Amino acid sequence: RSIIQNPSDFRSHLRQAACFRCLHRYSEAARSAMAAQCLYVLAEGAGLETSDLIQLYWQAMTQEALSGEVSFSVLYTPFDKEDKTDKIKEANKTFAEKHPDFVQHIFTDPHGIHLLPERAESHPEQQYLLTLGFRNKEIGKAVETAVTRMLPIFPG
Repeated sequence: RSIIQNPSDFRSHLRQAACFRCLHRYSEAARSAMAAQCLYVLAEGAGLETSDLIQLYWQAMTQEALSGEVSFSVLYTPFDKEDKTDKIKEANKTFAEKHPDFVQHIFTDPHGIHLLPERAESHPEQQYLLTLGFRNKEIGKAVETAVTRMLPIFPG
């Protein structure tokens, strides 16, 4: 209400940022803090230290929003080279069951030469299919295009 009554008051935007932060809505907190800093510089302009502190606040909220947002999930599926097509379909189905929040775009790398991360226990000769699921369809398609793109081969 205070922002509606006086949209140029930086304090109201800063209070709104603090409320969003308490609600763990960090991207909205960053946006409100950015507005507060811009309004402070335009209206007050005197206290550069305050402006710097507000800027640090919205940068921290932006970082928190980025670190807290998980946009994809991963599933490794062991496979043998003989039945790769069936295994890809099975991996996609298993992924959808295990990670229902990441089914906007599911992509299983058809190359199938992945090894598990170092922390995971695996057999040394076992190969795995890597399945990625994305919350955002456009991001998933962009990753799939980048991975499956045929690159030119130059002799010599």
